[in-house]
Amino acid sequence: MVINRTHPLLLIACLIGTLLNFGCQTNMIYDDNEEIKNYVWDSKVKPSFTFEVKDTTVLYNIYINVRHVDYYQFNNIWLNVSATFPDGATQVNRVEIPLSDEQGKWHGEGLGDIWDYRHMIQQGAYFSKPGSYTFSLEHLMRKDPLPGIMSVGLRVENTGVGRK
Repeated sequence: MVINRTHPLLLIACLIGTLLNFGCQTNMIYDDNEEIKNYVWDSKVKPSFTFEVKDTTVLYNIYINVRHVDYYQFNNIWLNVSATFPDGATQVNRVEIPLSDEQGKWHGEGLGDIWDYRHMIQQGAYFSKPGSYTFSLEHLMRKDPLPGIMSVGLRVENTGVGRK
């Protein structure tokens, strides 16, 4: 008869890994991506992302997610980021997302010829009213449609820091 005993250190390591994984996710209030059809983004296609803000007493970090292929022709991407607030007011900001360094090395994490990059567009943002917020993304690149973009998305994280 063989008795299978799990080593206590292995159990502790698994427990710590699980806790760290859950601990890292607690500050994320929204994270979604929209796939770009055939990896060719037409500027008429404006992915939008809607999320609820309940806590207006804390600061948030806002990120844009970009997944692209290795053959993407540019080292950046310019976007119009439109935010629609619960009262219907809209704010538009032009944002540059640098996708590579000066030597052409891609930012982010790569697997084969696919690259994922998350770029912070606003640190310590606050939402003055609770309710639904909608962000939409429009590419402003001269090449239109824009090949090589697989998906784009939005991530919002609660910093845990209160507004002053």
